[in-house]
Amino acid sequence: MYTIRSSDQVDDQITHLPADALVGFVETRAVLELAPCSGRSVNTAAPDALVRFRTFGPYDRGAVFYLVQERDRRVDLLDVLWVG
Repeated sequence: MYTIRSSDQVDDQITHLPADALVGFVETRAVLELAPCSGRSVNTAAPDALVRFRTFGPYDRGAVFYLVQERDRRVDLLDVLWVG
């Protein structure tokens, strides 16, 4: 299991997610605790890169960008975006 870590900025982004996005975000966070590398690389030229993202919520209008720290079994949330 991986530990999830976030900054004050990311915590603020999460706080401002609309209600219909929260279930999807919580589900995505649970996936990150178990299989963070299942997300897509932000660099299509380097599919094994450790900066990754997953979409969430209705119509995939949310995205969470994160860094996988394999050695520490940690995921650092970098950015949470919502378009809607």
